[in-house]
Amino acid sequence: MKHRRGIGLAPPDHHAVEIDKVTLRTLPQWFVIYARCRACRRQTLLERRDVTRRCGQDLSLAELAKRLKCQRCDNRSGNLLFLQMLPRD
Repeated sequence: MKHRRGIGLAPPDHHAVEIDKVTLRTLPQWFVIYARCRACRRQTLLERRDVTRRCGQDLSLAELAKRLKCQRCDNRSGNLLFLQMLPRD
């Protein structure tokens, strides 16, 4: 996409994250991680420091998604991982 003054703009999907290649170390600090259970739809914020302390910084987000377990219904299969970018002032 071209800006009228000749500035090249990134496509809208430029901020998409490839979940299998990004680790907790390489994920920018302005992303917040949420987990959602597929069975009961419970959603919760994951504390990055706790996850890093337990699993290490080199854990990929894809591997993290496989390890998720719902605290309400104990579901371990198909749980989802969401990333949200914090507002920047």
